[in-house]
Amino acid sequence: MDYIRLFRVVNLLIMALIMVFVKFFLFDPSLALDKVASPLSDMQFIWLVATYMLIAAGGYAINDYYDVGMDEINRPDKTVLRNKLPLSLGQNLFFILTAIGVLSGFGLAYTLQSTTLYFMPVFVAALFWFYSTKYKREMVSGNLVVAFLAALNIGIIFIYYTLSFPSIGDFPIKMFPYITKIVIIFASFAFFVTFIREIVKDVVDIKGDTEFGCKNIAIHFGIKETKLVLYVLSFVLLAAIMVFAYFTWKLNKDYLFWYIVVVILPMWIYFISNLFKAKDTNDFKPLALFLKIFMVAGIVSLQLLDMSNQWR
Repeated sequence: MDYIRLFRVVNLLIMALIMVFVKFFLFDPSLALDKVASPLSDMQFIWLVATYMLIAAGGYAINDYYDVGMDEINRPDKTVLRNKLPLSLGQNLFFILTAIGVLSGFGLAYTLQSTTLYFMPVFVAALFWFYSTKYKREMVSGNLVVAFLAALNIGIIFIYYTLSFPSIGDFPIKMFPYITKIVIIFASFAFFVTFIREIVKDVVDIKGDTEFGCKNIAIHFGIKETKLVLYVLSFVLLAAIMVFAYFTWKLNKDYLFWYIVVVILPMWIYFISNLFKAKDTNDFKPLALFLKIFMVAGIVSLQLLDMSNQWR
């Protein structure tokens, strides 16, 4: 149970689920329409998912290592390192899991015959390291890095597929613009929701973060002004969701349109209404959990894409 908390196993499973949805509900049907073979075999795809789950697990371990003091203030009952497991284990597991993940990524890049892909696992591992050691304590940098990693969870499949097509000597010329648009839309959604969630989490953790000299938005502006920032971001996303719903309606993507109208929009309006009611840090805790559920609800709508009519 302690290791499940340390590695954020639920987050890792969500990460894997998102990658599976991108493959099976976007790339596979798109490539089939273009009569192009997948550049990654099923085994290579599993290899890809496992590689980045290892790197992410190491990233969570090093984050807990550097955040242990703050966590003991913000959530003492959920702090694993130094409470239930040795503190040094967090750092050791980061180096072990990251090394295995990076080497695994090198092996995958070799089988896909792409020199550029050798840099991807190193780049992602470096983001986790610099986030935990530096960016987390800065004004907005940490929030942006986490939001970028959430978007990359979707974009990484696009990157690997795109850079692997030369190895099979084929390319989905007809469907590639459509694939690109969908990836940008859903990656932007993941980025924006995660960015909002990180600000909400900063409010929740304001006591411990202040004690250890962090300089995030919640600490710099205070809870009242931070709520104003969240209002602006929330209504921007609300407008974006409504525009996206309009285009799904215009393109006769009925299942996706009704999913947005019946599920996504009400969920987001519910979040905004509860944001208005939030007064102190305890009121923000359920909002952080809700945002994670909301992001998953948005990403799983990939299965409702109708390939018979694409965004133009």
